[in-house]
Amino acid sequence: MRRTILWIAGGFVVGVAATLLISHQIVLHAQQTERPGCSVDHPLDAPRDLAGLSIKIPRIRVVHTTDPWLEGGSMYLQQVDPWLGYQWGRSLTQRNFRDRDGVYGDAGKLDGILLPDGITRMMDRSHVNSCGACHNVPYRDAGAGMTISKNGATGRNTPHMFGGGLLEMIGLQMRQQALAIADANHDGWISKDEANGKRCLIYNLPQASEVSTPSEASSERVLVDFGAFADEDGDGYPDLNQVFWPIFVDKNGRRIPTARSLNSPDVAGYHFEVQVFGFGTPYMPFRPAISTTLRAFSLTPFDIHSGMQGHDPTTYTSPKRDGLALVSNAGAQQFISAAGKDRGSVRAKNPQLPPAQGGNKRGLPGISLDDPDRDGYCEEISQGDLDVTEWYLLNHPSPARGRPTNDVRAGEKLFHEIGCVACHVPDWRLRAHDPDAKDYDRFDGDRRFFDLQVAWNEKTDRLEGTIVSLVRRDSTGQRGVRRLPRRGAYTVRGVYSDFKYHDVGPDFYQIQFDGSIVRQWRTTPLWGVGHTAPYGHDGANLDLDSVIRRHGGEALASRTRYTALSDTERLQVVCFLQSLILYQTDQLPCDVSGDGKIDEHFMVQGMDTGVERFNPEWLFNVPAKIEGPIRNLKGDKIDCFALTNIRQSHGLDLEFLRDSDGDGFPDVIDPAPLARGYKNGAK
Repeated sequence: MRRTILWIAGGFVVGVAATLLISHQIVLHAQQTERPGCSVDHPLDAPRDLAGLSIKIPRIRVVHTTDPWLEGGSMYLQQVDPWLGYQWGRSLTQRNFRDRDGVYGDAGKLDGILLPDGITRMMDRSHVNSCGACHNVPYRDAGAGMTISKNGATGRNTPHMFGGGLLEMIGLQMRQQALAIADANHDGWISKDEANGKRCLIYNLPQASEVSTPSEASSERVLVDFGAFADEDGDGYPDLNQVFWPIFVDKNGRRIPTARSLNSPDVAGYHFEVQVFGFGTPYMPFRPAISTTLRAFSLTPFDIHSGMQGHDPTTYTSPKRDGLALVSNAGAQQFISAAGKDRGSVRAKNPQLPPAQGGNKRGLPGISLDDPDRDGYCEEISQGDLDVTEWYLLNHPSPARGRPTNDVRAGEKLFHEIGCVACHVPDWRLRAHDPDAKDYDRFDGDRRFFDLQVAWNEKTDRLEGTIVSLVRRDSTGQRGVRRLPRRGAYTVRGVYSDFKYHDVGPDFYQIQFDGSIVRQWRTTPLWGVGHTAPYGHDGANLDLDSVIRRHGGEALASRTRYTALSDTERLQVVCFLQSLILYQTDQLPCDVSGDGKIDEHFMVQGMDTGVERFNPEWLFNVPAKIEGPIRNLKGDKIDCFALTNIRQSHGLDLEFLRDSDGDGFPDVIDPAPLARGYKNGAK
């Protein structure tokens, strides 16, 4: 009898344990933010989105590689399957990160850069679990969005990142052009003697003799004065516009982290970063510049906004100790000012099992176990994650021009006549890369792999796109084909910014939390402005007319001329600005195949996908395959755009993306690739 009771009790315990285990697995599935399922999948096992627009891939950290033949590594995703790399980066900006991903490590804690009193922090931490929570106009793109509490109670409005790669390239080119003016001995920094008597004068466009087509020479060539390189007013800082952020160095060109000005001990000169993103941050000693590269723009927000620290040797490694970090896989010079908190001082051991047993012997660095916020989740954002995020933002399509009506054309002409283009400079030119050029004459060129040209089609009464390839195909023996950016010249049309800081009057001043006042703002690029209300750094203006009328200071003359226009003329100026638009990229009718037309029944993998549109999934090395015609729960006929080949098309079986235990760490870096660890996947 006693034995029978023990068996019953034991069975009950086992049953409860099994129930808890099964329930836990169900909760695990229910927590997935991805929706990879099609109509034949059970929603608990594979949550569905039959429209096919949701994220389809699980959260797997991308492994940083520099060898493009390591399948699934970040350089493979950039050079061998660049559209797949673009989509992996896009998923990181749109994903709703979960507790098991390490989100919200210090929710509500005051943090960020110090304000001028040296004590007050600019904002609070961990308030969104996705970049797409703010950058969501339009949805599923790096768009504009809400106003958040930052620097002061009036807040900061979220800008869009359409064309972000072009802005970054303009900024890095401006840096090179400025150094070419003042750095006489070409040692990478400007001494106090070199700075004397020189001004930073940069043209937005080259001379007509330097371009190959008449259309490139027809734009307005503007000389932008960014100030003097020397400290002419004696305040200890270069008299450059604050878009140039100084990095003080010693006589050997090494950064002096403790230097407060040119007058600090051992300071021999400086070099700088160039701020082309956001509304700008006025210079203050010891405070890092606002993100000056796309990588920094990703790494810092992942930490401050979502509480996920990135482990990124690309930004914390400075070989010459000069303030310059490494050049990223995407070809952008990085700066040590962007270095995050996770420095990889403690690493997990590498898998040493043979491949047949789930391990590898590639000698890859182990997972960083530093866990700066002590929440138990390791390497929340990997160096490879930042590689693909940067790749996505570098190549993100630019804003477009809407229907060119007569009022739009008239408004554009008036916009020029009243002097707005003095600051809102329309066009900038990226100079071509010449590998044989020396020093400052060796420009980066256009580092993107494609350009999406978007224009209004009067016949079809819609915006339409055309994909223009910017790569050359490089075949290396039997290993495959790499797609390498040609790095040619490119004219950035309609950006409408000189990238300078300006005082545009008291109505734009911001009282920060510590009582200090921000009086100058970087000229906001106007491309996309028609779709990015509200306006101003604080989002305080709900329409374009009111934000123009808010201008004063250096913009007072243009505002006065605007208010002197007739009602009709002011409406035309607003019509022009409203024609500078954004669009939902993945729904844009687009010539994807390159045959010169947009097919109304575009075939991919033998399936009719409807109107040919800009969907990166059609362009993977293994194109995505939709499920196609089905009947929904109510018996209606619909076209299911969920995929039936996610593992193959999205590379989930590639060596450097394969994650056997589903803990978010690929097998190639996971010390225990068949057992979940670091809390990931176990909660």
